[in-house]
Amino acid sequence: MKLKFSYLVIIILSLFFIVGCSSNQGVEEITGQDHYENARKIAWGFLAEKKWNASAKDNWQTARAEKTIANNQYDLMDKTYEGREVLLVTFEDKENVVVGTPLILLDSETNHVVGYMLGE
Repeated sequence: MKLKFSYLVIIILSLFFIVGCSSNQGVEEITGQDHYENARKIAWGFLAEKKWNASAKDNWQTARAEKTIANNQYDLMDKTYEGREVLLVTFEDKENVVVGTPLILLDSETNHVVGYMLGE
């Protein structure tokens, strides 16, 4: 009887552990989608400051942010970032624009703008 009870306790604890872990992952995914909110806001502010935001559709909320490696295809304001991991923020263009919205590079730790690539 003691052995059956031990198995039952192990199964119940395992189920609690599995359910607990799966719930945490869902929370991380929900909060993770806005992980780069500040970076997207800063990139939008940079676009507005340079008056490059006219070709962008909507605003900073529609931007996408992803990690990439800075290289010589970008206009880097600080050449020490070449070869380093940075955030690349892209904005969706309005329909029928001649020149697309520039891509913005930010330092992945400080969110300072470190470069850009003008739209084509």
